[in-house]
Amino acid sequence: MIQRRKLEDYMKTIYILQQDGPVRGVYIAEQLNVNKATVSVTLRGLEQEGYCFRRRDRSVSLTAKGTEIAREIVARNAGIYDLLISLGISEAVAKTDACNIEHAISQESFCALIALGECKTKNKPVAHCREVALAGSM
Repeated sequence: MIQRRKLEDYMKTIYILQQDGPVRGVYIAEQLNVNKATVSVTLRGLEQEGYCFRRRDRSVSLTAKGTEIAREIVARNAGIYDLLISLGISEAVAKTDACNIEHAISQESFCALIALGECKTKNKPVAHCREVALAGSM
């Protein structure tokens, strides 16, 4: 079993790279700063878990299941990054921290943090924004 964080990093990377065309293992290796053998082994695990598949031309695509998870991770990363930037954190630190936090935070805590950021922006009471966020209306 591959670690959840590693799976999520690969799916997020594939998802982002797919926006520019077919994804090859070498592109994933470059983005994640790992060797091609590591990518090959990890992709095999992702395939077995039903998150991706390889095409005849050896390019990699996410399945619907993999795409759903990747979108969630990308959204978490963007939300956390934006919140950190709004709090005055430097771009470099916000980028690194958002990547670390996106894997560890629960959905409830993520919603609460985003609500906090919204409250800061809209000058509303934090308790009200948290309730709205947890209800999924924010």
